[in-house]
Amino acid sequence: MPLFPRLRSLFRNLFHKRRIEVDLDEEMSSYVAMLVEEKIRAGMAPEAARRSARLEAGGIQQLKEEVREARMGAILESVWADLRYSVRMLAKSPGFTAVAILTLAVGIGANTAIFSVMNAVLLRSLPYPNADRLAMIWTAWGKESRAPGSGPEFVYLRERSRLFQDIAGIWATSGALTGGGEPEQVKVAHVSSNFLSLLSPHPELGRFFLSQEQGAGAPRVVILTDGLWRRRFGANPQLVGRSILLNGQPFTVVGIMPPGFKLIFPADSHVPPDIQVFTPFPYDLAKSPNSLGFIRMIGVLGQGVTPEQAQAEVASIAGQLRSEFTDFSEQKMDLSVALLHGDTVKNVRPALLALFAGVGLVLLVACVNVANLLLARANERQKEITLRRALGAAPGRIIRQLLTESIVLGFLGGAAALVVGWWALKWLLALRPEAIERMGSIQFDGAVFVFDLLLSLFTGVLFGLVPAFGAAKADLAGALKEGGRTAAAGKQRFRNALIVCEVALGFVLLIGAGLMIRTFAGLLRVDPGFDSAHVLTFQLALPGKRYPQDQSRVNFLRQLEKDIAALPGVQSVSATSHLPFDDDLPNWYSYYWPEGAPKQDQNTVMADQCAILPGFFKSMGATLITGRDFNEFDDAAHGHVVIVDDALARRTWPNESALGKKLIVEIMLNGEFSQSSAEVVGVVKHVQIHSLTNQVREQIYVPYPLAPRNQIAYTIRTPENPQSLIGPLRAEVAKLDKDLAVSKVFPMDDYVAIARTETRFTTMLSSVLAAIALLLACIGIYGVTSYAVLGRTSEIGVRMALGAQKLDILKLIIRQSMFPVILGALLGSALSLALTPLLSGLLFGVRPSDPLTFAFVAVFLLLAGLVACYLPARWAMRIEPMDALRFE
Repeated sequence: MPLFPRLRSLFRNLFHKRRIEVDLDEEMSSYVAMLVEEKIRAGMAPEAARRSARLEAGGIQQLKEEVREARMGAILESVWADLRYSVRMLAKSPGFTAVAILTLAVGIGANTAIFSVMNAVLLRSLPYPNADRLAMIWTAWGKESRAPGSGPEFVYLRERSRLFQDIAGIWATSGALTGGGEPEQVKVAHVSSNFLSLLSPHPELGRFFLSQEQGAGAPRVVILTDGLWRRRFGANPQLVGRSILLNGQPFTVVGIMPPGFKLIFPADSHVPPDIQVFTPFPYDLAKSPNSLGFIRMIGVLGQGVTPEQAQAEVASIAGQLRSEFTDFSEQKMDLSVALLHGDTVKNVRPALLALFAGVGLVLLVACVNVANLLLARANERQKEITLRRALGAAPGRIIRQLLTESIVLGFLGGAAALVVGWWALKWLLALRPEAIERMGSIQFDGAVFVFDLLLSLFTGVLFGLVPAFGAAKADLAGALKEGGRTAAAGKQRFRNALIVCEVALGFVLLIGAGLMIRTFAGLLRVDPGFDSAHVLTFQLALPGKRYPQDQSRVNFLRQLEKDIAALPGVQSVSATSHLPFDDDLPNWYSYYWPEGAPKQDQNTVMADQCAILPGFFKSMGATLITGRDFNEFDDAAHGHVVIVDDALARRTWPNESALGKKLIVEIMLNGEFSQSSAEVVGVVKHVQIHSLTNQVREQIYVPYPLAPRNQIAYTIRTPENPQSLIGPLRAEVAKLDKDLAVSKVFPMDDYVAIARTETRFTTMLSSVLAAIALLLACIGIYGVTSYAVLGRTSEIGVRMALGAQKLDILKLIIRQSMFPVILGALLGSALSLALTPLLSGLLFGVRPSDPLTFAFVAVFLLLAGLVACYLPARWAMRIEPMDALRFE
């Protein structure tokens, strides 16, 4: 049939059904009447003719159904009829429908919430032009594989690379904005002139930097973020072209970045996402020392260039650098390439994948529960289904109807899941660790809605398959018997099998949660190497214009230290260039080696370095193991000294005392970095600076006068509430310099809490998922046991009439009901042993196969299952024999 007549027939069949049904009735009546007339003419009596005609025509309704199925659009009409029937049947059982929808809403909602996080963090491209071609370029020096590059490396790489479309660099620091309001400390990035144009198509106002604005003697210009521009400068568009005071010097504002712009870099790049001020490098990068690595390099791969090709090119360029410069050859310098997106999410990916697997298991448990509900409901509807089969309905038609009902239930659960998922997402956002927070906005978008829709369809089919096929294939003769014991027994086996799966999945989730809880408990017991209680911290950035000389900075900090120490309630006070667990500032780590070490052993091992004032270890509660603290005479005019941690002492001088030994370390005087010999005067217990669980590098502490920094953090120990000192210390800073901004005023406990955030996030979510799975499993066990007791009411009555005691009935029900629970626990134990090694990267202080966790979870789950079995078993004990037989 041509297309147009087919469409016209489809339209008529769908929208003029009443007229078509009337015509069909008339045709059927005419056909039967014609047969009757023929048989009467053949000599049959009218009544016999009518009976014979009906037999010859077959069942009128069956014939009409065959005609309907042959029409154009019959499938659509049939599906629509199934949908209406499904809605009516669900509405007739509001209790069942509500429980099923709520169960699915929890399972699908949890998956939707976690998927929204995964979509934003792992799946969605970074919000930059050419995001799929952006790549980090890391430097390897000695044993340090992810170090920043030096100025000459950066310049040389830009000149010789042919596979990168462009290469840019950034170095993050801080500064102070003054004039036009309260002094404010801001995060500042020195960048190459092309850096911002790599990450944004255009500024919101103004322009990007020009190449001539980078380097020594170039004009001082800045670009501000939209947030700073609106908050501090009232979103004044006339600010572009005007000057602002940064670190006491005038800078011309040439542009404003678009709203929402942020830097999304790997955590170990030490490039914070909320940089507020950008300014070009104010010096000639090509003339900086080869060994001074501080630039984080990022490039855009050319069209069609693969990361492997780029890696081969930068490795070749590194070889050229090693052949041309002794510094690079001695340190075995190398270069590596990593795509920005993958490099940024590599640390958080394992936790998110583990959580996504967890919510997937919760969804399976929810589907098993709903399947059990449908099996119970199918038994109640067995006579209805059997009658439809007896009247000629094909098994496929029954399966389609029941699956349609399941899919409708799945979509209703999916709709409710959007509400559950929304609230779950808000909770997730309140808990998310910094590693996820760096990745940008997490929200319900089109991809999340499509995921919810597909997941609803999948779950509807998944939990509806077993009940649908079971109902369609039931034995008609057995099902028509009074009570339908044969059919019920088959369904009971199905339900027990589902309970085994449900308990096994719940066991896996409980093991994961138990391991994460033990990990978090281990983190709480970790000694970070200092006592964070009752310590207040704050940070200052000393403007270079007002404090141009090293000694002027030292004098200011020492005077402020004395003034704060005189405040009531202050036990001790000191300062450091780097606080533990504060990665907003560029980390300071460099090579060290014992004096007199052979050439091949130099420039091979790096240590974190901190510039500190005397008393730092006392104010932080760190342990000085041996030797002495710094004093006011430890400066450039006297002998150079350092304090090292015990890890460095053991590595460098095993089985020897480190005191009096000489190290070659990096110092900075008058803005110039150099390597100098320094005597070890003390050994301190290692302080966890980057992570509570990993000792990233050894540590070297140098006196602040040997390495003055613009950025400094004070540590104040007090027996009182640290917050009570905030007002007085701000006043003391203002007395010395009213234009100096005080920032990041936090108790040290806050930094320690941040270090635990990622593990706490994973632990809380895994615990919630395990609790949901346990609750659903208990509900499922209770439901199956209750159904079994109800189906065996007459049997229990007979047993009791024949002399069985109530305790015997209790033991019988519990023994038979606990069998699938025990089997599920054994299966779950085997699954857990196979899967928990995947969590190794998330665990600390506990093995994936920890026997204590497995034993506790097994006992806990079996006890929960026992309680779920005991409640209906207790009801079975109360059955009276006469009532049971009367019920039968």
